[in-house]
Amino acid sequence: MAKRILVVDDDASIRTLLTANLSADGYDIVTAVNGVEAMSKLAEGGIDLVILDIMMPQKDGWEVCKTIRDSEDDHRQKIIMLTARDTPRDKMVGKGLLGADEYVTKPFDIDDLMTLVARMLGDE
Repeated sequence: MAKRILVVDDDASIRTLLTANLSADGYDIVTAVNGVEAMSKLAEGGIDLVILDIMMPQKDGWEVCKTIRDSEDDHRQKIIMLTARDTPRDKMVGKGLLGADEYVTKPFDIDDLMTLVARMLGDE
């Protein structure tokens, strides 16, 4: 069974790029345009990895990451923050305080991101 990845970004071009590349590698992709929609998709269950933008309307990526980590049960979802926010403080908040597994800044190399996803999901 294909691993499911939730791509959360308010930028349609990023969602399209990630969906195309991840689908081509055999992953089942679910998308959300903001944090509120992301939480709804997560509530449906079965998500193995979340690729999460920070700067989004309604509910930002910081809030989504905190909510995921605060409410986890037996299934620990992997989280990659994928964002234009690139200060050392942003990275410390994302990985250190909120518990994201990885922090990747935009612009990003799609091949490097695909390798990271495969490694995180044990598909290397």
